Amino acid sequence: MSLSSPTHPGFFEVLATGRAYTTLLYLLLSLATGCFAFTFAVAGLSLSLGLAILIIGLPVALAFLAGTRLLAVAETHLLKFLVGGGTAEAPALLPEGEGWLGRVKALVRDRRTWTSLLYFLLHLPLGIAYFTLMVTLLSLGLGLLALPLARLFLAPGAISLGVGGGAWMVAHPDLALVLCGLAGLFLLPLTLHLALLLGRLQVWLARHLLVRA
Repeated sequence: MSLSSPTHPGFFEVLATGRAYTTLLYLLLSLATGCFAFTFAVAGLSLSLGLAILIIGLPVALAFLAGTRLLAVAETHLLKFLVGGGTAEAPALLPEGEGWLGRVKALVRDRRTWTSLLYFLLHLPLGIAYFTLMVTLLSLGLGLLALPLARLFLAPGAISLGVGGGAWMVAHPDLALVLCGLAGLFLLPLTLHLALLLGRLQVWLARHLLVRA
C-alpha cells in the first residue's frame, strides 16, 4: 500500500476537517492496538524460541511469521482508512516463491517480515504516548472551553478560580473565565494539528517498516 500524507489544513480549518478526527481516533485506539500487537509479537517470539528444539517449533514459528505479515497488512489498511493514504493495493500477504517451500523460504528471508515485527514492538510505547498526550490535551481544552458555559448555568461563586493563589483571577472572575474559554478554543485546534502530525509520523514508520522494507 502506498501511504501518503494529504495537505495540512489551516489552523481553525482543522476543526472542519474529518481526517483530523479520524486520525485522533486512530491515536486513541493505538493504545489498544499497540497492546495487542506487542503481546502478539512477544508471545510469538517467546513461544517460537521456546519450542525451537521440538519438531512442533518449526510450524509454530512459521505460523507466527505469517501472522506478523497478516497484522502488517491489517495495520496498513487501518492507517489508510483512518489517517489517510494512497490508492495502491496493499502488499502481498506472503512473499512470492516457487511452490509452498519457496514461499516459506521467502517468508523467512524477506526483510519486511522482520521490520514488521519491529514495528509492532514499537507500537506499544508509541501508543501509550499517543493516548496519554491526546487525552490530556483534549481534557484540558474541553475543560477550559466549558468554564465560561458553566458560569451561565451555575450559581455565582460555584466556580473557584483561586487555584495556585491567583489573586488576579479571583479579583476578575468574569475576565478570567473568558480567557480560559479562549485558551480552550485555541488548544482544541492545536490538539487536532498535533494529531495530524503524529499521524504522519505513524504513516512514515509504516511506510518504511511495513511497506518499503
